[in-house]
Amino acid sequence: MDVFTQTVLIIGRLEPQGVVMLGTGFLINKSGLIATTHHVAGSTGAGLVVLAPHIKNINEYQRLSDTSCQHIPCTIKEIDPFRDIAILESSITVHGELLPLVGFDRTVVGEEVAIFGFPHCVEGRRALTYQKAEIGAKIILETSGVQSKQAVINTQARPGQSGSVVVSKDMRAITGLLIGAWIPATNGISLGGINPRELHQTTHCISSEYITAMI
Repeated sequence: MDVFTQTVLIIGRLEPQGVVMLGTGFLINKSGLIATTHHVAGSTGAGLVVLAPHIKNINEYQRLSDTSCQHIPCTIKEIDPFRDIAILESSITVHGELLPLVGFDRTVVGEEVAIFGFPHCVEGRRALTYQKAEIGAKIILETSGVQSKQAVINTQARPGQSGSVVVSKDMRAITGLLIGAWIPATNGISLGGINPRELHQTTHCISSEYITAMI
């Protein structure tokens, strides 16, 4: 699992007060291309950065009080607003293993997947976190007439996990990109910044085949 300490990264934006962490992304080739969600990266790319890895071993203690970071500029290469995907370009190079992008076609309902991301980075907490969940359903979702293959995974996602990598343990491959919790409606109330409609274990992930098509 240590490969993910070097390939799963925080996407941020450089502001006058410092780096604001926006969500998660992951490297998809050895030339520094990064996949994340469009709602994390935005459309303009102004001030976008990626934070260099801060640990090498997934089992080491991550010191949350250490707010030092090395930020690397990145730019938007491609966006797909209908499927909520963004591809970023950076100067990061990868010397180790990168898992292939295979999509959800060969996954089955009930299969266990691994998720690597930074669940609470938007609240200032940088901790690379491993979680596991099962594929609860394979669905076709239509947005503005554009259909896409997605999987519902049985876990409750946090805002910082947007853009996390979804990995099939059986195939040792990247099957999806975590989009976020399904929100039944845009209206509702907020309790401490949380929409109660989001408190459920149905998180949407887009098939990684659409990432392949963008590069």
